[in-house]
Amino acid sequence: MNPVNISRPVTATVTRLPGTGLANFFALRGRRVYRACGVFWYSVPGRFLMNLPYQQALDPSRKELRDLLLSSRAAGVRFLSDRWPGLAGGVYIRRKGSYDLNAVHYKHRPRVRKGLETFEIRPVEKKELLDQALEANRGTMARQGRYDPEFAEVEPWRRLVKAMGSCPEVSAIGAFKGRQLSAYMIVCKEDHWLHILHQMSHWDRLKSFPNHALTYYVTKAASEDPSLEGVCYGLVSLVANEGLHEYKLRFGYDLIRRTCAFVLNPGLDPLLNNRVVHWGVQRLRKLRPEDQRLEMMDTVLRGAALTSRDAITEKCRSRT
Repeated sequence: MNPVNISRPVTATVTRLPGTGLANFFALRGRRVYRACGVFWYSVPGRFLMNLPYQQALDPSRKELRDLLLSSRAAGVRFLSDRWPGLAGGVYIRRKGSYDLNAVHYKHRPRVRKGLETFEIRPVEKKELLDQALEANRGTMARQGRYDPEFAEVEPWRRLVKAMGSCPEVSAIGAFKGRQLSAYMIVCKEDHWLHILHQMSHWDRLKSFPNHALTYYVTKAASEDPSLEGVCYGLVSLVANEGLHEYKLRFGYDLIRRTCAFVLNPGLDPLLNNRVVHWGVQRLRKLRPEDQRLEMMDTVLRGAALTSRDAITEKCRSRT
């Protein structure tokens, strides 16, 4: 299976799958995009594939996933399901309905007011992203203990910003103090949903709460948009992040709980999905508890074990 060629925005006259705009945006950023199981899949770090759109629960056949994994040579797939086994997971959703400060946790309300008083919320221009956003990106990732070259290095960042300009569904909205960009979101509006894809901010301006102002403003604007069913604020993280979880819930988002299934490539599954490797990763985690890559690896392997254990059970039942 070759990657889907969607290097140009899809027109309204072409039959669209849900998430076509998102898939196009990722393809233009250099990600590999595939069409299988009735949805788009895009590559993420670690050679895994994830489906689009995020809020869509899947129930693919194992044969479909096997064909996708063998043809794409991906290390594995990750998806949310109401039927498949896996780790506890979910997606943060705010469905259409009235929204004001009363929907926000009482501790966040003064922070939202402070942010709205301090910052102007408006679209971010391409030049502003290129000139000011890299510093916010690097600061945000440093606070979160992670590193993504697409948001930290000049050329990958330029490619991402250029991809935004080629995707009419994708835009950036920011919190400005004068001409200074203090925080911003990259969002995608399509198929009656608004997806909050990325959110970054300058560390030295957080005391004035630009993120709070931005989250509230975008959520409220979406609630007043008659074309939208709701807002998707991303999936439950593979690494522990209780602060981010509480942040989203306190802005009135619901966690729609679903299992997070992991299926490894058939060529890798026997090599990685076994007790020896699991034990080794867990031992390394104890030695390096702050290493998010090890934490993510541990999460993926635990999820793959739960998902594949069910496959073994199914085979045993079919023989009896």
